Amino acid sequence: MRKRLIFLLLLTMNQTWAQNTLSDGAREQINSTALRPPANAMIWGVESSNKGGLIGTIYLDTAWARGNLKLFDSIQVVGGQPVDTLSGLAMRYDVHSNEIEILQDTYKDIKALKGEKVSAFSLEENGKPVSFTNAKTLEVQKPLEGFFEILAPGKLTLAALHKTSVRKPNYNAAFETGSKDTKITIQQDYYVLQKGKAEKIKQNKKGILDLMQDKSEEIEAFLKVNDPDLKDRSNLITLFERYNRL
Repeated sequence: MRKRLIFLLLLTMNQTWAQNTLSDGAREQINSTALRPPANAMIWGVESSNKGGLIGTIYLDTAWARGNLKLFDSIQVVGGQPVDTLSGLAMRYDVHSNEIEILQDTYKDIKALKGEKVSAFSLEENGKPVSFTNAKTLEVQKPLEGFFEILAPGKLTLAALHKTSVRKPNYNAAFETGSKDTKITIQQDYYVLQKGKAEKIKQNKKGILDLMQDKSEEIEAFLKVNDPDLKDRSNLITLFERYNRL
């Protein structure tokens, strides 16, 4: 098991995760089977001016959010029926390790559930659920790891697949140039989901019109009037929402 530093929980809000819908039996089952010992998170920051450090984030969002998840395989709850759906959890998504972290009854008890065990999950954002689907549940040209974030559901569903990029130190001691730090950033590729398949989007006018051929006149007129930057996430969402309303 790789070594990971304990993430400092700087939570000042009065959260009420104790009101989640997990029974004591289900919680015990999760702790003993589905979840491995606490892996927690890394501290991303400069350790010292001489050694350099780690900068960036491994989380899609560092804040805990109320969420639900569905497992590929049911777990047998002590004294109850097998369950494959858990709700009312305090969760966050570790993109780098492809894990769902779950905050238990106290802020000191964090468990990490491997993404390969989860078929789908959702997290509340501004009071609304944001859905994520395991890439393994869709037909793709080449195997993908991680979860598709559903951005604009519909006939053509727009989704983002998140991944991390790590840049190693490039410090040159002789010339005292470059950086001593290892930097990590979260990036995303955009896909269209349709009929159980996932296809990476070509983020240009031709690629979009090829996808939306049945409404090409309306979409081409929209692109001509608005001239959106198709590399921009919000513009892609607006475009797909418009298409799905036509």
